[in-house]
Amino acid sequence: MSQRKLTNEWKTFFVFLCLLILFSVCIGIALVHLVDASSDAYYSVDLSGSAPQGGVLLIVDGMGSAYIFPEQKPQTLTGETGNNARLTTLPRIWADGFRCTMKAPHPVTELGHSTVVAGNTAADSEMVGYSGSTLMDVFRNEDFLCIGVMQRGDFMSMRQKFDIIVYDETNSVNNMNFAIQRNDRFDSSTAEGAQRQKMIGEIEAEFEKLQKNASSYVSSKDTGDRYAGYNRWALDAACAAVTVMEKYPNQKFVVVISAGASDSTGHYRGYYAYLDSIERLDKDLETLFNKCKRNNLVLFVTADHGMSFETLDKKGGGHSSGKYGKSVEATTVPLVIWGPNVKKGIVGSDVGQEDIAPTFLSMFGIAEHPRHSKGNVLPAKEKLTLSLEFPGTESVQILRSGNEIFSSSGYSKYAVSGLEPGSYTIKWTGQSGKYTQTEATVFVENDLSKNMSEFIRKSMIKTNSDSDLTENSGSAFSGGGVFSNKYVAAVLIVLINLIGGGIAYRIYKRE
Repeated sequence: MSQRKLTNEWKTFFVFLCLLILFSVCIGIALVHLVDASSDAYYSVDLSGSAPQGGVLLIVDGMGSAYIFPEQKPQTLTGETGNNARLTTLPRIWADGFRCTMKAPHPVTELGHSTVVAGNTAADSEMVGYSGSTLMDVFRNEDFLCIGVMQRGDFMSMRQKFDIIVYDETNSVNNMNFAIQRNDRFDSSTAEGAQRQKMIGEIEAEFEKLQKNASSYVSSKDTGDRYAGYNRWALDAACAAVTVMEKYPNQKFVVVISAGASDSTGHYRGYYAYLDSIERLDKDLETLFNKCKRNNLVLFVTADHGMSFETLDKKGGGHSSGKYGKSVEATTVPLVIWGPNVKKGIVGSDVGQEDIAPTFLSMFGIAEHPRHSKGNVLPAKEKLTLSLEFPGTESVQILRSGNEIFSSSGYSKYAVSGLEPGSYTIKWTGQSGKYTQTEATVFVENDLSKNMSEFIRKSMIKTNSDSDLTENSGSAFSGGGVFSNKYVAAVLIVLINLIGGGIAYRIYKRE
């Protein structure tokens, strides 16, 4: 055999070997991800059928709780006592729902909106921009459509969290300029992606109509009418989005609204005009409230901050600077919740704005919180959600008073909604089936998330019949064993492919 022919054969073998290695590595990586996916499988079920179809979160910029809740009375900085706004719609909402007064730690528009969506009192526009940092991120992971209508708090990182948002570029009642932004994330080449693109397109068309007609909302010569019209525009835009989604009953969605005129009124027009602005918004809210009732939607009404006035008669007030920012009127906001499965009641304990995001998510049986959230789920539900997280795939059974109410297998995460408050027994059998303890009892009085690793670690005790278990095998239930097993499997596949390729090449040479 000539030297040149031998060299060519080695070149051929080298190319063949490189392709084989590349193929083997790809197979190994695919296996790793396949194991990852199976160990992170998620199962959610609502036993009561009470989960809402969607949700509306209304943030009324500058609406302090002292001005709307009957047990509170606003005080001016000089000690004058004011009256509450005369409301009709909001009292009807909270009469059949849940309400509380919340502490707004930073009475500033950007920080207040950030705290509401991120569930963290340290949140700002930068944190909102982080991956997974907002309730919209969590909803989008759950395949909800996220729709924004924002006249305030519409900074860039906030806008990017929605599938579609209409917002006021000027944040001005008298010089408004509404713009529409789409953040496409759906593959239109698939049937599901094309359907969602269609929904967004229809919502965009409705927003464009309102965009063209916006000036008519603020055309009145009466100042109060103009400010009320500005708020009404935001509520009408939200209603238009809900109307589109009525045609798609299988698609869950949330609408986040920020209505800005009450804040502007408080700043520039004084206490009496401020009350008038809240009263007019309350009246216009009825249409949106009725849509929520007809469409099985949960409704949250809150604010980014409150408002404070030096005197009742002086024009203009404030909420963030100096003397204004320290007042109770500026730093307390309402939370009113209405919807399917919402518990009637008033919470008087200390709660904060950071609790809004996890509580809103809990209404849908979603245990995940925004990644930096420090808020708690408020006791606002009649029937509760028990979320279980195992370090590996498990067969799970949940019993109450000895009776099975739920069972499933093949998942590592379970969210079971529609539970009555009380004591529940959890039984499980893992991949090895070698646990010595396979059940635990938990008491559910509010939504409860339980990491079952603590129980499983205790259960991985050697017995005579299970003497083959080692300490390393126990690490599979804290993540280590799964990690090692999947990579060993991947390496073995690579080696088998290489050995097979070498044998094939030797046969090829021999022939």
